[in-house]
Amino acid sequence: MTSTWGAPVPDQPRWGWRETVVAVGVAAVIAGAGGAAIHAATDSSAAFHPGGPGSGGPPGAFGGGPPPGMCAPGLHGEFVTGEAATGFVTALSQTGTVTAASPTSITIRSADGFTQTYTLPADHAPVAVNDEVQVRGIRTGDTAQASSVSIERR
Repeated sequence: MTSTWGAPVPDQPRWGWRETVVAVGVAAVIAGAGGAAIHAATDSSAAFHPGGPGSGGPPGAFGGGPPPGMCAPGLHGEFVTGEAATGFVTALSQTGTVTAASPTSITIRSADGFTQTYTLPADHAPVAVNDEVQVRGIRTGDTAQASSVSIERR
């Protein structure tokens, strides 16, 4: 149909309730897909946690473990805990092979060659050279004191 200049505009077909329901349905599907994409992109399991500082808790907090895909235990490390008012403690952790053992101390060598000698608590389990162990302890000055020694089962 053709219009003539100056003639009234013919009535346009209007949307009925079916068209409105379809449009709302399409909008809901698009919104749902977008929300799912955002959730997948920001899902906590995809984030770097629990792991280092700032993940798995408030800013500066230590998370509960290594990031996904990095579940191997650490060979050795130390970190400082505490507060200025109550004092700081340097915590130690090492996994490796006993290279020397006496009733009062052990020396551990990790796979990367790092070696540390620890004084032992009086109630420690017997440890022998070539045992694979995990040691937890603290450093006071230059002295590393083992608080626990666990023999690894091969």
